[in-house]
Amino acid sequence: MPRPSVEAELRQAVTTYIAAAVTKPSEEAPLNVLAVAKQTGFDRKTLKKYGIDVEIGAAAQAQAKSGKPAPRETERRSHADAIRNRDQEIEALRNRCEALVARICIAEGNAQRLGIDPVELWKPLAAPDRSVSHGGRFQPR
Repeated sequence: MPRPSVEAELRQAVTTYIAAAVTKPSEEAPLNVLAVAKQTGFDRKTLKKYGIDVEIGAAAQAQAKSGKPAPRETERRSHADAIRNRDQEIEALRNRCEALVARICIAEGNAQRLGIDPVELWKPLAAPDRSVSHGGRFQPR
């Protein structure tokens, strides 16, 4: 009995791998000549010799069109979204701070206009006089 053709074995192994890989994201099952050669156990030069590299390229395009994002791509997107959200929060807080500073400036300007020293606005309040007990003032009914 003659020896089986290498090309037949090669095509069978590559077809099986490609069929499984097209449905998966490119991170899990990469479709390039080197990755397919490693997975099938054949040399990449053998794949190119029999023209399998063209089939692999077509399968890679089909895999890319399937639109399944790779897990790392999804993770990268979520990080990008988190950074974008953080930047929006920072911008909102910056706007709030600037608005508060503007209100303080208006208050100081109005105080000066009314003849009050604006420095007096920022002095701490004096503590109430607690030297005299006010306990006797309370009269229950």
